[in-house]
Amino acid sequence: MNGWLYIREHSITALIQLLGLGAACFYLRALKLSWPQISPLFFTCLAFFLLYHAVHYLRRKTYFRRLALLIQNLDEKYLFTQVWKASDGYEDAAYYCLLKECTRSMLEQVETSRRNSREYREWLETYVHDMKQPISSIRLISERSKTPDGRAVLLELENMNHLLEQVLYYGRNESRSSDLLIRRVNISAILNQCLSMNKQLLIQNHVRLHLPDAAPDVYGDEKALLFLLNQIVYNAVTYLDKPEPELCFHYLVHGDFLHFYIRDNGCGIADEDLPRLFEKGFTGKNGRKNRHSTGMGLYLCKKTADRMGIRIRVDTAENIYTEVCLILPLQIPADQHQFFRK
Repeated sequence: MNGWLYIREHSITALIQLLGLGAACFYLRALKLSWPQISPLFFTCLAFFLLYHAVHYLRRKTYFRRLALLIQNLDEKYLFTQVWKASDGYEDAAYYCLLKECTRSMLEQVETSRRNSREYREWLETYVHDMKQPISSIRLISERSKTPDGRAVLLELENMNHLLEQVLYYGRNESRSSDLLIRRVNISAILNQCLSMNKQLLIQNHVRLHLPDAAPDVYGDEKALLFLLNQIVYNAVTYLDKPEPELCFHYLVHGDFLHFYIRDNGCGIADEDLPRLFEKGFTGKNGRKNRHSTGMGLYLCKKTADRMGIRIRVDTAENIYTEVCLILPLQIPADQHQFFRK
């Protein structure tokens, strides 16, 4: 609480009090008392006047400092009225009642929004899972046909599955709850599954693969890791523009972490785009060339990786290569023990 603000707020009250003190002195003077007789009374009243305002200011300052400390220590600031005990003063009690009513209304609106969001997310997840069944059926039918049209259908089905996965993980990442199941997983097996999911994309783009030896097991959520690799591989193949496109996978072990690299020889990423690479909806220079780019793939990768305690690093040179590094824990991440299952 600022002292000048206190003076400005109480200036009218103080002026009235001083005018009253002056009027009392002139009244005593009218009763034939001399100024030397009035002066002790005047200065005594003035001292009590200053003392009152000094004590009042310090009390209010202490009170507001206590409130500021209380709200600073709260993780959920909107619960302030639930822990704040109203002051004995009528003015503070009135503010408390008004603020509590506003908070109650706000909490009701937030709860309604959360419920609607939860219901929509549940419906969306159900929709995505229901869509996967006809996609699987169409894939089985198309695999019987070895014609170019059949292979084109299979490629479009892979694209549909890729987009559905983005929708599913967008809903999961926007929610505060987590369905992660952190455990020991085989990253090589997940990579093979990812390549199988993108088989038509890789074949029809004539991508040459360089696969590593069996990598050590890491800790993470199997489905989330598959989503990460799937998004990175899809992005890499989408922006491969060389006559002999290549996709290289390799790994290095650094202490308690496995550095898993995915490197392509595509168009690379412009230096000015790198700082915003993981922003929601950011497509950058390459995205302007590819009208189908949504800017959601790497954003969802970053969000999903952050939930698992995985770091993503991107190294690139424009028109030469792009290399994505996933830094995966070989031990259980300290902040993920609550998700761990044997």
